[in-house]
Amino acid sequence: MTDEQKLFSEFKPATANDWAARAQKDLRETPLESLNWQTYEGITIKPYYTREDIQNLSFVQQKPGDFPFLRGNAGSDNNWQNIQKIKVEGNGKAAIDKAADALSRGADGVHFIVENPQNFDVAYLAESIDLTLQSVSYTLSGDPAAFLKGLYTLLAEQNISHRNLKGFLNYDPMTGKGALTDSESKAITQVLDLTKDSPDFYGVTVCGTNFSSIGASLTQEVAYTLSAAVAYTDRLTTAGEPLESVLRNMQFCMGAGTNYFFEIAKLRALRLLWAVVVEAYQAEPALAAKLRIHSATSSWYQTTLDPYVNMLRVTTEAMSAVISGADSLTVLPFDSTFKDSDEFSERIARNVSIILKEESYLDKAVDPAAGSYYLDSLTNELASKAWELFREVEAQGGFEAAYESGLILGSITEVSRQKFRDIATGRMVLVGTNKYPNPKEKIDFDPEELIQRAEFDTTRAAYPTEVMRMATELHLRKRKRRPRAVIAVIGQTAKRHINASFAQEFFACAGFETEIQQYEDAEAAADRLLHAAAEVVVVSTSEATYAREFGSKIRQHESKPTMIMADDPQHMKDEMVAHGYDEFIFEDCDMSTILELVQKRLEREEDNHGK
Repeated sequence: MTDEQKLFSEFKPATANDWAARAQKDLRETPLESLNWQTYEGITIKPYYTREDIQNLSFVQQKPGDFPFLRGNAGSDNNWQNIQKIKVEGNGKAAIDKAADALSRGADGVHFIVENPQNFDVAYLAESIDLTLQSVSYTLSGDPAAFLKGLYTLLAEQNISHRNLKGFLNYDPMTGKGALTDSESKAITQVLDLTKDSPDFYGVTVCGTNFSSIGASLTQEVAYTLSAAVAYTDRLTTAGEPLESVLRNMQFCMGAGTNYFFEIAKLRALRLLWAVVVEAYQAEPALAAKLRIHSATSSWYQTTLDPYVNMLRVTTEAMSAVISGADSLTVLPFDSTFKDSDEFSERIARNVSIILKEESYLDKAVDPAAGSYYLDSLTNELASKAWELFREVEAQGGFEAAYESGLILGSITEVSRQKFRDIATGRMVLVGTNKYPNPKEKIDFDPEELIQRAEFDTTRAAYPTEVMRMATELHLRKRKRRPRAVIAVIGQTAKRHINASFAQEFFACAGFETEIQQYEDAEAAADRLLHAAAEVVVVSTSEATYAREFGSKIRQHESKPTMIMADDPQHMKDEMVAHGYDEFIFEDCDMSTILELVQKRLEREEDNHGK
């Protein structure tokens, strides 16, 4: 095509400087840099990206299937397997029946979570499901080699070759607890021996989900997964296993969170760095393409409150996983945080993947993310940060040594605490939990029993807020009414109404009945509220004199409500506490202290009521 034939030739090409000049003109006095924001990974995100941001990145010119396989190893489509996770109890016959039904209704494979492998009825499994045609995977808590030997013996009796198995075996004690015992190391070696000649069955699984499920950043998830994979590779090759067998048999299980574009870039960066690792082992570069990536929607972002929102969360999470080229995908049911999933929630979860394939056609285009300046630049940033962290772990002696020293869990805890702080201040939003609650939500489970249940996940992002809501729910069930929060707005300034609305939403999220009452002055408010039936009274006023006068009067309230000021007192905090205020609520404040304060108040009330 000649210059004269180029489309849109009448438009002058715009440079990065042209875009910056136009943006600055629209912003007027506001600096363009003010639109930048920092991520938990330490990456600065700009408001827009141009060709100049990727001009030095060699991978943007590569095609799918080319080393280092950042764009995946597929050449014709973007197909992925829709894998349903199924928990096994007892001999597993009920789980096997469920699996057979799922495979007939859209699932491409099943993933059994087997707590007691010795009890699992593999004969019934082979009878119910064709293991040479269907992808069947297993997560085992122990004895993986014994389980596989039993399965292989059964198949041999039926003249079925184990080489035709499809799926994976997940036995990964390292990412869950650090250093391997001798028996665990031996078990991993035995698993590789048993699976290394089954081209479609992967035996060495590294679970990055063990990091993402406790709040790790994306760079931590990538770096620590790579480091654990290297540790397994070193263990296995030291035990005499061929490097090629290890690399061909490697699978990563990764979580897919709600940070949509970052999650797309994450798997691309992971494949890029894995190719670097394979190259460092001086192995055949094509072996990097053998890496299998199984994605699962994030448990960390799942909520117990307003659980139907989880359906929306997992949809975007699933989209990011398949757009980035995951080989298989598990979508968690929306109700999995508080009950055993039923046929409805499992069908909805299974259908998310089906809709993305059959109605959104995301399986038709190889690497749909290609060509985005932002995603290519972000991929490079994530890869650079993750590689830097990976090298730091290796300098500590590798994954096992770094885990034992506290580096890995310590760094993840630091990030997760920042995330919890951002949730507590409202900077990170969990819809239905810490913002936009459903005031008509009916909780149809026992909150007290749920919190005490061993499998209730207390590491999730929503957990601190949910505990407060559970306390509120218990109050409702025992006292036959919700606890009440009255927000008293004194005066007319806009700032007071903003603070009041913020406080009202906070207590609505906590399950309280809320009411905003408008007053002209503190005296009128104190007279009215002195006898109000409320567990919490929030005062929204910026005048310190009003606050002092109001606080001293309301302390005479016979039921002694928790007194909260809807403002930041700054240097007057001690004085306000002396005048009767228990806490302070305002945008960007740490809600966790207020949650804890009010929760203890409700617990004391219930204890006294029980007496």
